[in-house]
Amino acid sequence: MVYGTAGVAYGQTKSDYVVNVAGVPGAVATANIKDNRVGWTAGAGIEGVIGGGWTAKLEYLYVDLGTETVTLSAVGPASVTFDRKFSDNIVRVGFNYRWGGGAY
Repeated sequence: MVYGTAGVAYGQTKSDYVVNVAGVPGAVATANIKDNRVGWTAGAGIEGVIGGGWTAKLEYLYVDLGTETVTLSAVGPASVTFDRKFSDNIVRVGFNYRWGGGAY
């Protein structure tokens, strides 16, 4: 059986940022950001019968939790802004058992 899947994704992201301004003592900006994010996921898989009620599957999922824009400012006019994209690729291998055994 070949199948597709899609849905809502939820996850917690944690990021630590440090910016040092060269040549300016004490010009350091730090940020620790922990955030709960909602996004989407989509993927596909294949599952086949092994026998005796057992199946094996291989599945791929792409997860996208969006983009975060961060601006860090140090002493004076020194600052940096950047975007961080939260996404992941997941491959899963699994086995399933159908209670009661028997053929599919």
